[in-house]
Parts: sequence; C-alpha cells; structure tokens
Amino acid sequence: MSRPDPPKVASPPERPLVVFDADCDFCRFWVARWRSVTGDRLDYAPYQEVAARFPEIPVEEFRRAVQLVLPDGSVHSAAAAVVRALAEVPGRGRWLALYRNVPSFAAVTDLGYRWIAGHRGIAMRVTRLLWGNVSAKPTYFFASSLFVRFLGFCYVAAFVSLWVQVDGLIGPRGILPADRYLEWVRAHLGPERFWLVPTLSWLSPGPGMLHFLCGGGAAVSIAVLLGIAPTLGLAVAWLFYLSLSSVAQIFLGYQWDALLLEVGLLAIFLSPPAWRLRLSPSRPPSETVRRLLLWLLFRLMFSSGAVKLGSGDPTWRSLTALRYHYETQPLPTWIGWAFHQMPLSFHQVSCALLLFVELVVPFLVFLPRRGKQLAFAFLVPLQILIALTGNYAFFNLLAIALCVMLVDDVRLQTRRLGAGREGFSFRSPSSSFSRARLSSR
Repeated sequence: MSRPDPPKVASPPERPLVVFDADCDFCRFWVARWRSVTGDRLDYAPYQEVAARFPEIPVEEFRRAVQLVLPDGSVHSAAAAVVRALAEVPGRGRWLALYRNVPSFAAVTDLGYRWIAGHRGIAMRVTRLLWGNVSAKPTYFFASSLFVRFLGFCYVAAFVSLWVQVDGLIGPRGILPADRYLEWVRAHLGPERFWLVPTLSWLSPGPGMLHFLCGGGAAVSIAVLLGIAPTLGLAVAWLFYLSLSSVAQIFLGYQWDALLLEVGLLAIFLSPPAWRLRLSPSRPPSETVRRLLLWLLFRLMFSSGAVKLGSGDPTWRSLTALRYHYETQPLPTWIGWAFHQMPLSFHQVSCALLLFVELVVPFLVFLPRRGKQLAFAFLVPLQILIALTGNYAFFNLLAIALCVMLVDDVRLQTRRLGAGREGFSFRSPSSSFSRARLSSR
C-alpha cells in the first residue's frame, strides 16, 4: 500500500530544516546529537520560532512530532522525518530504504516513535542512563592514540623478551632450532610452504635473521610507542612478529601471541598513514576498525568465561576453581600466594565475580557510552588483578589496550590537550545545542 504524498509549504528553506519542540528535553538532546552527525547538511530550529513561517503545518503537529521541511516544499513528520533526515548523511540511507520498502519496518518504526513521543519523560531517563548528559556523537581520537602507544609497548615487551632468549630457544643450538624446522618444512611441502609458514626466515634461516627480526621489531615498536610513523611501524612490527611466530613453534604459540598478531593486524588500518601520530577531525580513526577491535574484545572476554564452564571441570561450576588457580598458574607472584591463603568463601565469591565479568559484562561493549564505560570499569580491574597475581607476559596489557577503545574523548577529557601536543590534535564537537539562524527565504 503506497503512502500518501507529503504536504507542501509555500515558503521552503534552502536546506532541509528539522523543526522540533524546544520545550522537550528529549527533543533537544537528540537534535543536538543529530547536529553532531549531520553537520551543515541540515538546519535545525524550534517550532516556537519558525511555526509562523509554515502556516500549512498545524501547531499541534509541531507539538506532536518532529517535522522535516525539504527545499522542494515537502514536509515529513514523526518517524518519516527522522529516517529522511538521517538519509542526508552518507552511509545512513539504508534506513530510509528500509522504511520505504519494508512495510513491517515502517510499521514498527512508526509505533516506536509514537510510544516515545507519548512517554518523553521515560525516554529521557533511559537516554541519560545509556548516553549520559553528553549529546554529541562520541569520538575516539585520544583513545586511538593511546591504544596505538599501548600496542607499541606490547610489541616492545614481546620482541625484547624473545630477543634475550632466542638463541637458547630456536637458535642453531637451541631447544627447537628454527633452521632445522624450516628444512623439515621445505622437505615435506612445496610452494605452499610460504603461505603455511609465513616468515622472513625463508630468506636466511640462520641466527642472524632471528636477531634482526627481534632487534628490528623492538626498534620499530619503540618508534610506534613514541608516535613516529605509526602505520608503517605497526605493519613492520606485525610482519616481524609473524615471522618469528612461524618458526618459534610452541614458544610463541600461546593465546597472547595469537592475540597480539590479530590486534596488530587490525591496528595497521586504524588511522590514516602519517609520519607522526596525529589524529584530528580531518583524519579520524576508522570506525570499522574500532568496531572490529571491540568485537575482538568481546570474543576474548566471553570465550574466556565460556571455555571455563564448557571445560567439564566441576570446580568452575561449584565456584571453587580459584582455590587451585593461584598455585597452578604460570609463575605466580607473591600477591598470588597471598590470595591463595584466603578462605574458601573468598575464592567462591571471587569466582562468581570472575564469571560475571567474563560472561555478562562483555555484552556492555555493544551499548552506548554509559554501557561502554561500565564495561571498562569492570574489565580493566580484572586484567590488573590477573597481572598482579600471575605472569601472563603482555597479555593483560594488551587486553587493557583493547579496553581503552571503550572510552570516548569526552570521558578522557581530551579537550584539555592543545593542538599538536604529544603529536596529537583534537577538537571535540560541541555538545551544546546552538539554534540555527534562519533568514526568511
């Protein structure tokens, strides 16, 4: 069933104009949010100021729902106005296509809008609960910069820790010599060996290449940590660590090694190539990569909890696993020894909290600003506690680096940073609403 043609006004604006109720807190919040998304593509004005300009639209319609007046004079109202306004933003046109072409989507959208319009007080409380008081679209300039530096530090730790052991582990006289391993692979595989065992050591399987990969990887990682050529440095560090992982066999076959390679590959594409780590509104971090990093964080944490309950070990279901954990984990610290002395009730409560953080909290990363902040508040202390009680190399620092991507610039107060400070400039879009100037056109 086709929708009726929208009404027309005799004095249309030059640009699409969103007209809203300035007496509605919920409306003001979301109009301010839309302004940070749409920029100069749309104008905004309260109906209290411009209703007289459009006598074709009854005042009750302005009070009932938001109105969108287009340059051709057509008027869209309520949910239709919202999806049509968002369609002005590149990449958001799919919502308008769904609204026009899928009757069930349009019906649900209209119903949802009517419910919110009739319960604006409740909707505003939910909005504040999920988004806080900041209406501007969240940005992640500072978080991305901090994440890249964290990752550079993780690479430094990984390369240096292997470098001091590389001869004894995979050198010619080591436990599992890399050159003999490559000889075996060459004898049993054809050209596919370069894909199955990707390493620069194919160029030279001797110890010189191993030391070059460790030392060179550490050098470029330090450069990334300092914000120098981050994209190139991350690409080189990833290639060198992949080369070492392919020949180190079991010595670089742990969870944190695979995680470093996965995070490192995504990080290469996080920000535009530059010789200095400078992120600004004209060079924003990739939203797609940021979402993939959050998806990786979710998979990491949720699978950590799921594998515990799915292992078949009854101690996890009885919440007594931590009674044995501290004495069986890798290289427990003296803090881990102290935790091990705690009573059984402490271990049971700790185990319940651990499973809650790993199985429930990860879902918060998909929520708006407040949900992400809450996830950060749970996940980071967990990683710190794990690092304090046991030795998992750079795993916990790498997990914290992923958690940094949960916190937007408003929370990190990046407005205090001046342009160019620490090789990083940022201007946050204003979170306050400024009324559009409308001349009588």
